[in-house]
Amino acid sequence: MSIDIKIVDPNLKIRSPLDKRGILDIKLNTKSGGIIDVELQVRETADMDKRVLFYASKMISEQINSGEEYEKIKKVISIIICTDHNMIKDSKEYHNRYFLIDEKTGSKFTDVLEIDVIEFLKLPKADNSDLATWLKFLNANSEEELEMVAKSGTAFNEAVCRYKELTNDEATRMILEEREKAWKDERARLKFATQKGKAEGLKQGEKKGRNEQKIEIARKMLMKNKDISEIMEFTDLSEEEIKKLR
Repeated sequence: MSIDIKIVDPNLKIRSPLDKRGILDIKLNTKSGGIIDVELQVRETADMDKRVLFYASKMISEQINSGEEYEKIKKVISIIICTDHNMIKDSKEYHNRYFLIDEKTGSKFTDVLEIDVIEFLKLPKADNSDLATWLKFLNANSEEELEMVAKSGTAFNEAVCRYKELTNDEATRMILEEREKAWKDERARLKFATQKGKAEGLKQGEKKGRNEQKIEIARKMLMKNKDISEIMEFTDLSEEEIKKLR
């Protein structure tokens, strides 16, 4: 599919006040009239698969108005780039392409909808394909990494040069720095939440383990016909809790 690099309004059309609103990172038009949505996902969100379908279906439905022919509908490609998490749990591939096909025969129902999921965390270091190189360009954190990408071919060298031109502009650099700060803040927030969750889980696990140990001791004391008051004093279990063990 030949692409006319034209960035259009990234806001999905709203047909009624009840419609949900979706904001895309980049929305491109192709020469054939198709639409490509490129979206960068920094954090894992619930029901992401349904959200992707919602955006894609909006881009399909908004192509025609009431009374217009369905033949006007052009292909929609939704590209989701996951940076710090894996969206696809049942595949080790870093690039997964999805179409409307028959699961048994592989027969394609239509090519109007395509969903591509690209995951940074699954990218093999030894992969030197064009797609992998573009991902390395997007994920470059140093001048040295950018120079390595630039050596991969003319298109990559032009992209690196253009990137340097943009970052030399004061206003653009401030925007990029602000976005990078927000990205780092989000990663720090997720890291803190994960660590906190692990700590709380460990604490709960230790508490459960101690309680199970008390119950086991109480059972053994009951088997030896020890008095309930003695068991209560030894284990800190209540009378009701001990009676339930009989």
